[in-house]
Amino acid sequence: MGYQRAQWHSGLTYQQLCETCKNLVRYTDEALDFRPWYPDGYVDCPVCKSHLRHNERYAIDAPNRPAAAPQENTCAPGSGNFKELYCAKCGNKFGEGDRFCSKCGAKRN
Repeated sequence: MGYQRAQWHSGLTYQQLCETCKNLVRYTDEALDFRPWYPDGYVDCPVCKSHLRHNERYAIDAPNRPAAAPQENTCAPGSGNFKELYCAKCGNKFGEGDRFCSKCGAKRN
């Protein structure tokens, strides 16, 4: 017996932000893979290879709702927000008021 979600394809495009490396991942449901612990499917982040759990609410071109402007990855390396929110060395999230990374000790930029 296969996974129910694997038997149909919506043709929609999905987008989500990888929690590990903050990379913006776009995919279609044709790219989904399935495991018992991911019954709705998952995709691998192309940067860090983390599994990203699929959900239909990640659709960016759904016909039943107004088209939203694509969100830019404001936490990408090289943007000002990445340096302010995440450690440039290890990617750990800075706490409010932190001057040094609590994980690796690097100075906040």
